Amino acid sequence: MSIDQRQFQQLSEMGIKLWQRREISDKRNSSKLSQTTYQSVDLASLVNNVCFSDILQAFNLTIAEINQRGDHLDLGLVNWYFIDTDNKDEMKITLLNNKLVTPTINYISQSVKFKKQLWQTINQQLT
Repeated sequence: MSIDQRQFQQLSEMGIKLWQRREISDKRNSSKLSQTTYQSVDLASLVNNVCFSDILQAFNLTIAEINQRGDHLDLGLVNWYFIDTDNKDEMKITLLNNKLVTPTINYISQSVKFKKQLWQTINQQLT
C-alpha cells in the first residue's frame, strides 16, 4: 500500500514509522512468560526414576528414543520442558503446540494432583 507525502507526515507526527511492526502486548501475560524459566535436563538422572519410566510408557517411548536438548527433552512429537519455580501459582501442566510444560519429575512424583493432571493431559491431547 502506498501513501502520499501528507499521510507520511501525519503518521510521522504521531510517532508511527512506516513498515514498523505494531507490538501489542498484554502486560499480564508477557510478564508471566518472561519470568518462566525452565530447568536444565539431565536425562541420566531421570533414567532411574520410576515415575519418569511410567510417563515414558504412557507416551509409548523408550529411553533410547529420547533426545536431551539442554532445557528440554525431545520426545519426537512433543518437547517436554520442566518448570523451575517455587511459585505455586505457576506450577501447572500444559500441553500446547507440542510443548509439554510440567513441574520437575521429583515434584510430580510426590504430588497426586500433578500425577493425575499429567495423565489427563496426556490422554486428552495425545490420544
